[in-house]
Amino acid sequence: MRRRFAVAATLAWLAWAGLATADDDEIRAATLVRTDSDGTQVVSPSARGRVQVLDEDTHFDVEYVADVWTSASIDVRTAATLPVTEQRDEIDVGLDRRFEDVLVRGSYRYSAEHDYQSHGGTLSGSADFADHNTTLELRLTAQHDTIGRSGDPLFQRPQTVFGGRAAYTQVIDPNMLVQAAYELVRVEGFQSSPYRFVGIGGDGRCAGTAQLCVPETHPDARTRHAIVVRARRALDDQLSLHADYRFYADDWGLLAHTAAVQASWMHDERGLFALRYRFHDQGAAAFYRSSYPMPTFTLLYASRDRELSPLTSHRVSLAYEREFELGEAGPPLRVAVALGGTALDYHDFVGLSQVLAGDATLSLSVEL
Repeated sequence: MRRRFAVAATLAWLAWAGLATADDDEIRAATLVRTDSDGTQVVSPSARGRVQVLDEDTHFDVEYVADVWTSASIDVRTAATLPVTEQRDEIDVGLDRRFEDVLVRGSYRYSAEHDYQSHGGTLSGSADFADHNTTLELRLTAQHDTIGRSGDPLFQRPQTVFGGRAAYTQVIDPNMLVQAAYELVRVEGFQSSPYRFVGIGGDGRCAGTAQLCVPETHPDARTRHAIVVRARRALDDQLSLHADYRFYADDWGLLAHTAAVQASWMHDERGLFALRYRFHDQGAAAFYRSSYPMPTFTLLYASRDRELSPLTSHRVSLAYEREFELGEAGPPLRVAVALGGTALDYHDFVGLSQVLAGDATLSLSVEL
Protein backbone atom coordinates (compact mmCIF):
# COMPACT_ATOMS: atom_id res chain seq x y z
CA MET A 1 0.00 0.00 0.00
CA ARG A 2 2.79 2.44 0.89
CA ARG A 3 4.42 1.91 -2.53
CA ARG A 4 1.26 2.91 -4.34
CA PHE A 5 -0.38 5.54 -2.18
CA ALA A 6 1.76 8.62 -2.66
CA VAL A 7 2.12 8.27 -6.41
CA ALA A 8 -1.52 7.36 -6.90
CA ALA A 9 -2.75 10.19 -4.72
CA THR A 10 -0.52 12.77 -6.38
CA LEU A 11 -1.36 11.77 -9.93
CA ALA A 12 -5.06 11.33 -9.16
CA TRP A 13 -5.19 14.84 -7.74
CA LEU A 14 -3.35 16.34 -10.70
CA ALA A 15 -5.62 14.64 -13.22
CA TRP A 16 -8.71 15.50 -11.18
CA ALA A 17 -7.74 19.17 -10.87
CA GLY A 18 -7.24 19.38 -14.60
CA LEU A 19 -3.53 20.12 -14.60
CA ALA A 20 -2.45 17.26 -16.89
CA THR A 21 -3.60 17.99 -20.43
CA ALA A 22 -3.21 15.78 -23.48
CA ASP A 23 -1.94 18.40 -25.92
CA ASP A 24 -0.21 21.21 -24.00
CA ASP A 25 3.50 21.43 -23.23
CA GLU A 26 4.12 22.03 -19.54
CA ILE A 27 6.50 21.89 -16.63
CA ARG A 28 5.02 20.80 -13.32
CA ALA A 29 6.20 20.27 -9.75
CA ALA A 30 4.15 18.91 -6.87
CA THR A 31 4.58 17.70 -3.31
CA LEU A 32 2.25 15.50 -1.31
CA VAL A 33 2.49 15.10 2.47
CA ARG A 34 0.48 12.46 4.31
CA THR A 35 0.32 11.44 7.95
CA ASP A 36 -1.98 9.09 9.81
CA SER A 37 -2.84 7.92 13.31
CA ASP A 38 -1.07 4.58 12.74
CA GLY A 39 2.36 6.14 12.87
CA THR A 40 3.02 6.48 9.14
CA GLN A 41 4.23 9.58 7.30
CA VAL A 42 4.80 9.97 3.56
CA VAL A 43 6.45 12.89 1.75
CA SER A 44 6.26 12.60 -2.04
CA PRO A 45 7.76 15.28 -4.29
CA SER A 46 7.36 14.97 -8.06
CA ALA A 47 8.34 16.83 -11.21
CA ARG A 48 7.04 16.45 -14.76
CA GLY A 49 7.96 17.90 -18.12
CA ARG A 50 6.04 17.56 -21.38
CA VAL A 51 7.31 18.93 -24.70
CA GLN A 52 6.45 18.81 -28.38
CA VAL A 53 8.85 16.83 -30.56
CA LEU A 54 8.98 16.55 -34.36
CA ASP A 55 5.65 18.32 -34.85
CA GLU A 56 2.59 19.54 -32.97
CA ASP A 57 1.02 16.06 -32.99
CA THR A 58 3.88 14.34 -31.16
CA HIS A 59 4.76 14.84 -27.49
CA PHE A 60 7.35 13.42 -25.14
CA ASP A 61 7.02 13.51 -21.36
CA VAL A 62 9.13 12.49 -18.40
CA GLU A 63 8.18 12.42 -14.72
CA TYR A 64 10.12 11.77 -11.54
CA VAL A 65 8.48 10.87 -8.23
CA ALA A 66 10.02 10.07 -4.85
CA ASP A 67 8.35 8.63 -1.76
CA VAL A 68 10.03 9.12 1.60
CA TRP A 69 8.18 6.79 3.93
CA THR A 70 8.53 6.56 7.73
CA SER A 71 6.44 4.18 9.78
CA ALA A 72 5.91 2.67 13.20
CA SER A 73 2.57 1.19 12.10
CA ILE A 74 0.78 -1.84 13.50
CA ASP A 75 2.60 -4.00 10.93
CA VAL A 76 5.95 -2.82 12.26
CA ARG A 77 4.93 -3.06 15.92
CA THR A 78 3.42 -6.52 15.49
CA ALA A 79 6.70 -7.78 14.07
CA ALA A 80 8.46 -6.31 17.12
CA THR A 81 10.79 -4.18 14.99
CA LEU A 82 11.90 -0.56 15.32
CA PRO A 83 10.39 2.27 13.22
CA VAL A 84 11.66 2.22 9.63
CA THR A 85 12.38 4.90 7.04
CA GLU A 86 12.63 4.12 3.33
CA GLN A 87 12.74 5.98 0.02
CA ARG A 88 11.37 4.92 -3.33
CA ASP A 89 12.36 6.62 -6.59
CA GLU A 90 10.37 6.33 -9.81
CA ILE A 91 10.85 7.66 -13.32
CA ASP A 92 8.27 7.53 -16.10
CA VAL A 93 8.85 8.36 -19.75
CA GLY A 94 6.22 8.43 -22.46
CA LEU A 95 5.68 9.28 -26.11
CA ASP A 96 2.34 9.93 -27.77
CA ARG A 97 1.25 10.85 -31.26
CA ARG A 98 -2.07 11.98 -32.65
CA PHE A 99 -3.28 10.80 -36.08
CA GLU A 100 -6.36 12.97 -36.67
CA ASP A 101 -8.98 11.28 -34.44
CA VAL A 102 -6.64 8.59 -33.07
CA LEU A 103 -4.17 9.06 -30.20
CA VAL A 104 -1.48 6.40 -29.61
CA ARG A 105 0.77 6.39 -26.55
CA GLY A 106 3.57 4.24 -25.17
CA SER A 107 5.32 4.62 -21.82
CA TYR A 108 7.93 2.97 -19.61
CA ARG A 109 8.24 3.13 -15.84
CA TYR A 110 11.14 2.19 -13.55
CA SER A 111 10.80 2.19 -9.78
CA ALA A 112 13.41 1.23 -7.19
CA GLU A 113 13.99 1.10 -3.48
CA HIS A 114 16.49 -0.83 -1.41
CA ASP A 115 14.39 -4.03 -1.41
CA TYR A 116 12.19 -3.64 -4.49
CA GLN A 117 12.69 -3.05 -8.22
CA SER A 118 9.95 -2.67 -10.79
CA HIS A 119 9.88 -2.31 -14.59
CA GLY A 120 6.62 -1.62 -16.40
CA GLY A 121 5.32 -0.62 -19.79
CA THR A 122 2.01 0.65 -21.13
CA LEU A 123 0.62 0.83 -24.64
CA SER A 124 -2.66 2.63 -25.22
CA GLY A 125 -4.78 3.97 -28.01
CA SER A 126 -7.99 5.99 -28.24
CA ALA A 127 -10.20 6.91 -31.16
CA ASP A 128 -12.91 9.56 -31.51
CA PHE A 129 -16.09 8.99 -33.51
CA ALA A 130 -19.28 10.86 -34.34
CA ASP A 131 -17.72 14.35 -34.38
CA HIS A 132 -15.79 13.64 -31.18
CA ASN A 133 -18.96 12.66 -29.29
CA THR A 134 -17.83 9.07 -28.81
CA THR A 135 -14.41 7.86 -27.66
CA LEU A 136 -13.15 4.29 -27.44
CA GLU A 137 -9.95 3.56 -25.53
CA LEU A 138 -7.84 0.42 -25.08
CA ARG A 139 -4.85 0.17 -22.74
CA LEU A 140 -2.47 -2.76 -22.20
CA THR A 141 0.08 -2.95 -19.37
CA ALA A 142 2.90 -5.29 -18.38
CA GLN A 143 5.11 -5.16 -15.32
CA HIS A 144 7.89 -7.23 -13.77
CA ASP A 145 8.97 -6.75 -10.14
CA THR A 146 11.78 -8.18 -8.08
CA ILE A 147 10.98 -8.27 -4.37
CA GLY A 148 13.79 -8.46 -1.84
CA ARG A 149 14.19 -8.36 1.91
CA SER A 150 16.46 -5.97 3.74
CA GLY A 151 19.42 -7.72 5.32
CA ASP A 152 18.91 -10.90 3.29
CA PRO A 153 20.71 -10.72 -0.08
CA LEU A 154 19.59 -14.26 -0.98
CA PHE A 155 15.89 -13.34 -0.78
CA GLN A 156 14.71 -12.51 -4.31
CA ARG A 157 11.14 -13.18 -5.39
CA PRO A 158 9.67 -12.32 -8.84
CA GLN A 159 6.23 -10.95 -9.64
CA THR A 160 4.67 -10.29 -13.05
CA VAL A 161 1.57 -8.27 -13.82
CA PHE A 162 -0.42 -8.16 -17.05
CA GLY A 163 -3.47 -5.97 -17.45
CA GLY A 164 -5.89 -4.38 -19.83
CA ARG A 165 -8.54 -1.69 -19.78
CA ALA A 166 -11.30 -0.91 -22.28
CA ALA A 167 -13.33 2.30 -21.94
CA TYR A 168 -16.28 3.85 -23.75
CA THR A 169 -17.04 7.56 -23.34
CA GLN A 170 -20.16 9.19 -24.74
CA VAL A 171 -21.19 12.85 -24.88
CA ILE A 172 -24.91 12.93 -24.13
CA ASP A 173 -25.40 16.64 -24.77
CA PRO A 174 -23.25 19.79 -24.49
CA ASN A 175 -23.53 19.61 -20.69
CA MET A 176 -23.15 15.90 -19.92
CA LEU A 177 -20.95 12.92 -20.65
CA VAL A 178 -20.84 9.33 -19.35
CA GLN A 179 -18.15 6.66 -19.33
CA ALA A 180 -18.05 2.91 -18.76
CA ALA A 181 -14.86 0.88 -18.42
CA TYR A 182 -13.75 -2.67 -17.70
CA GLU A 183 -10.37 -3.55 -16.21
CA LEU A 184 -8.68 -6.96 -16.06
CA VAL A 185 -5.40 -7.63 -14.23
CA ARG A 186 -3.50 -10.88 -13.77
CA VAL A 187 -0.79 -11.07 -11.10
CA GLU A 188 1.57 -14.03 -10.83
CA GLY A 189 4.44 -14.67 -8.45
CA PHE A 190 5.24 -13.60 -4.91
CA GLN A 191 2.36 -11.59 -3.42
CA SER A 192 3.05 -11.65 0.31
CA SER A 193 5.05 -9.18 2.35
CA PRO A 194 8.58 -10.39 3.13
CA TYR A 195 8.35 -8.52 6.43
CA ARG A 196 4.95 -9.62 7.73
CA PHE A 197 4.63 -12.60 10.06
CA VAL A 198 1.35 -14.16 11.18
CA GLY A 199 0.76 -15.12 14.77
CA ILE A 200 -0.80 -18.56 15.27
CA GLY A 201 -2.77 -19.08 18.46
CA GLY A 202 -3.09 -16.68 21.35
CA ASP A 203 -4.09 -13.14 20.38
CA GLY A 204 -2.75 -13.56 16.84
CA ARG A 205 0.13 -11.12 17.27
CA CYS A 206 3.78 -12.10 17.07
CA ALA A 207 4.60 -9.40 19.60
CA GLY A 208 1.72 -10.61 21.79
CA THR A 209 0.71 -14.05 23.03
CA ALA A 210 0.85 -16.00 19.76
CA GLN A 211 2.17 -19.54 20.28
CA LEU A 212 3.81 -19.66 16.86
CA CYS A 213 4.91 -17.10 14.24
CA VAL A 214 5.01 -18.01 10.52
CA PRO A 215 5.81 -15.94 7.41
CA GLU A 216 2.81 -14.48 5.64
CA THR A 217 1.80 -16.74 2.74
CA HIS A 218 -0.56 -15.70 -0.06
CA PRO A 219 -1.53 -17.54 -3.26
CA ASP A 220 0.92 -16.99 -6.11
CA ALA A 221 -1.75 -16.09 -8.70
CA ARG A 222 -4.54 -13.51 -8.64
CA THR A 223 -7.01 -12.31 -11.26
CA ARG A 224 -8.70 -8.97 -10.68
CA HIS A 225 -11.79 -7.56 -12.37
CA ALA A 226 -13.26 -4.07 -12.10
CA ILE A 227 -16.22 -2.31 -13.70
CA VAL A 228 -16.29 1.49 -13.57
CA VAL A 229 -19.07 3.90 -14.52
CA ARG A 230 -18.80 7.70 -14.43
CA ALA A 231 -21.03 10.65 -15.21
CA ARG A 232 -20.25 14.37 -15.47
CA ARG A 233 -22.89 17.08 -15.65
CA ALA A 234 -22.52 20.86 -15.98
CA LEU A 235 -25.38 22.59 -14.21
CA ASP A 236 -24.40 26.03 -15.53
CA ASP A 237 -21.30 27.92 -16.64
CA GLN A 238 -19.79 27.75 -13.15
CA LEU A 239 -21.03 24.59 -11.39
CA SER A 240 -20.62 20.93 -12.34
CA LEU A 241 -21.29 17.59 -10.63
CA HIS A 242 -19.40 14.32 -10.99
CA ALA A 243 -20.34 10.80 -9.86
CA ASP A 244 -18.24 7.62 -10.03
CA TYR A 245 -18.88 3.99 -9.07
CA ARG A 246 -16.47 1.04 -9.18
CA PHE A 247 -17.19 -2.62 -8.54
CA TYR A 248 -14.21 -4.89 -7.87
CA ALA A 249 -13.93 -8.67 -7.61
CA ASP A 250 -11.05 -11.15 -7.69
CA ASP A 251 -10.48 -14.88 -7.43
CA TRP A 252 -9.21 -14.50 -3.86
CA GLY A 253 -12.84 -13.94 -2.91
CA LEU A 254 -12.56 -10.21 -2.25
CA LEU A 255 -15.47 -8.00 -3.31
CA ALA A 256 -15.42 -4.20 -3.05
CA HIS A 257 -17.63 -1.21 -3.86
CA THR A 258 -16.33 2.34 -4.29
CA ALA A 259 -18.47 5.41 -4.93
CA ALA A 260 -17.49 9.07 -5.22
CA VAL A 261 -19.25 12.39 -5.81
CA GLN A 262 -17.66 15.73 -6.60
CA ALA A 263 -18.88 19.28 -7.00
CA SER A 264 -16.71 21.77 -8.91
CA TRP A 265 -17.27 25.53 -8.87
CA MET A 266 -15.44 27.95 -11.15
CA HIS A 267 -15.97 31.20 -9.28
CA ASP A 268 -14.21 33.25 -11.99
CA GLU A 269 -12.27 32.65 -15.20
CA ARG A 270 -9.08 31.73 -13.32
CA GLY A 271 -10.19 30.01 -10.10
CA LEU A 272 -11.73 26.59 -9.47
CA PHE A 273 -12.91 24.93 -6.23
CA ALA A 274 -13.59 21.20 -6.05
CA LEU A 275 -15.13 19.30 -3.14
CA ARG A 276 -15.04 15.51 -3.28
CA TYR A 277 -16.35 12.64 -1.12
CA ARG A 278 -15.35 9.00 -1.61
CA PHE A 279 -16.78 5.89 0.06
CA HIS A 280 -15.19 2.44 -0.08
CA ASP A 281 -16.43 -0.83 1.40
CA GLN A 282 -14.97 -4.30 0.99
CA GLY A 283 -15.23 -7.78 2.38
CA ALA A 284 -12.35 -10.10 3.22
CA ALA A 285 -10.31 -12.44 1.07
CA ALA A 286 -11.49 -16.04 1.38
CA PHE A 287 -8.38 -17.19 3.24
CA TYR A 288 -8.06 -14.16 5.52
CA ARG A 289 -8.57 -14.64 9.27
CA SER A 290 -8.12 -12.05 11.97
CA SER A 291 -6.48 -14.82 14.03
CA TYR A 292 -5.42 -18.35 13.17
CA PRO A 293 -5.93 -20.91 15.94
CA MET A 294 -3.69 -23.88 16.63
CA PRO A 295 -3.07 -26.50 15.21
CA THR A 296 -1.64 -25.50 11.83
CA PHE A 297 -1.54 -28.76 9.85
CA THR A 298 -4.50 -27.67 7.67
CA LEU A 299 -3.14 -24.14 7.12
CA LEU A 300 -2.42 -23.46 3.43
CA TYR A 301 -2.39 -19.63 3.44
CA ALA A 302 -1.99 -17.13 6.25
CA SER A 303 -2.27 -13.35 6.01
CA ARG A 304 -1.62 -10.34 8.18
CA ASP A 305 -2.49 -7.91 5.37
CA ARG A 306 -5.09 -5.41 6.49
CA GLU A 307 -5.91 -4.64 2.84
CA LEU A 308 -7.37 -8.15 2.64
CA SER A 309 -9.53 -7.67 5.74
CA PRO A 310 -13.09 -6.29 5.75
CA LEU A 311 -12.91 -2.51 5.92
CA THR A 312 -14.76 0.71 5.20
CA SER A 313 -13.25 4.08 4.37
CA HIS A 314 -14.53 7.62 3.99
CA ARG A 315 -12.51 10.38 2.36
CA VAL A 316 -13.25 14.08 1.96
CA SER A 317 -10.98 16.45 0.02
CA LEU A 318 -11.08 20.10 -0.95
CA ALA A 319 -9.00 21.46 -3.82
CA TYR A 320 -8.42 24.90 -5.25
CA GLU A 321 -6.67 25.77 -8.50
CA ARG A 322 -5.85 29.25 -9.81
CA GLU A 323 -4.05 30.57 -12.86
CA PHE A 324 -1.69 33.55 -12.71
CA GLU A 325 -0.12 35.53 -15.54
CA LEU A 326 3.69 35.74 -15.43
CA GLY A 327 4.08 39.12 -17.05
CA GLU A 328 2.56 40.34 -20.29
CA ALA A 329 4.29 37.77 -22.52
CA GLY A 330 5.03 35.07 -19.98
CA PRO A 331 3.27 31.69 -19.81
CA PRO A 332 0.45 31.24 -17.28
CA LEU A 333 1.31 29.70 -13.91
CA ARG A 334 -1.21 27.32 -12.35
CA VAL A 335 -1.13 26.84 -8.60
CA ALA A 336 -3.18 24.05 -7.06
CA VAL A 337 -3.67 23.17 -3.41
CA ALA A 338 -5.55 20.15 -2.08
CA LEU A 339 -6.36 19.11 1.49
CA GLY A 340 -7.83 15.71 2.31
CA GLY A 341 -8.85 13.57 5.24
CA THR A 342 -9.51 9.83 5.34
CA ALA A 343 -11.06 7.58 7.99
CA LEU A 344 -10.46 3.84 7.60
CA ASP A 345 -12.45 1.45 9.78
CA TYR A 346 -11.13 -2.12 10.11
CA HIS A 347 -13.92 -4.47 11.11
CA ASP A 348 -11.86 -7.60 11.81
CA PHE A 349 -8.16 -6.82 12.23
CA VAL A 350 -6.45 -7.66 15.52
CA GLY A 351 -4.79 -4.66 17.12
CA LEU A 352 -6.24 -1.97 14.86
CA SER A 353 -9.81 -0.74 14.46
CA GLN A 354 -9.43 2.70 12.87
CA VAL A 355 -6.86 4.87 11.12
CA LEU A 356 -7.30 8.61 10.57
CA ALA A 357 -5.14 10.19 7.89
CA GLY A 358 -4.60 13.70 6.58
CA ASP A 359 -2.81 14.81 3.44
CA ALA A 360 -1.91 17.99 1.59
CA THR A 361 -0.74 18.54 -1.98
CA LEU A 362 0.81 21.64 -3.54
CA SER A 363 1.30 21.72 -7.32
CA LEU A 364 2.85 24.34 -9.61
CA SER A 365 2.40 24.06 -13.37
CA VAL A 366 3.61 26.24 -16.26
CA GLU A 367 2.23 25.75 -19.76
CA LEU A 368 4.91 26.35 -22.37
